[in-house]
Amino acid sequence: MKKLITLALVALCFAACGVQKPLTEMQYTLSVQKDMPFVVSEFKQIKPDVYAFKCDQYVGLLPDYEVDNEGASIIWRTTFEPTHTAQPAQYIWRNIVINKRSSRVLCVDRLLNNGKTFGYVYVLQGETKQIPNGFHWDVTDQRHMLNVAPILEEQTELSIELLKTLL
Repeated sequence: MKKLITLALVALCFAACGVQKPLTEMQYTLSVQKDMPFVVSEFKQIKPDVYAFKCDQYVGLLPDYEVDNEGASIIWRTTFEPTHTAQPAQYIWRNIVINKRSSRVLCVDRLLNNGKTFGYVYVLQGETKQIPNGFHWDVTDQRHMLNVAPILEEQTELSIELLKTLL
């Protein structure tokens, strides 16, 4: 009887440890939302790997980049002091969030309208055990920065179009 119980426990351990089920769409969306650097009131998928979000108030998080309505990026976090600490309505504030554990890069583009923050989140998801449909290379590896940068640059178009409608 002891051998049978031991065998059953070993089999159960192998079954639990060896197989990770892929995340459902809802679980994946929640895991992306959890990676956001601030709390959002609405978060929904609008395209594959593109999410729209809204916040009920202004998000004062300083950006990594500032993007104008022509698509020009300005590196915000440098050795120079920023010229303004509150987001101007004519710029997109962009933050890059890297989650090495989930093999994910988030590009968070924020816009401002009537004192409320909203925008888009572009997700670059590398392949993991739980997310088998991503890139076959690790998007969080800094050696792949030359591959990741043009992808993020292309994805800016949706945010720029939204900014142009607000101006």
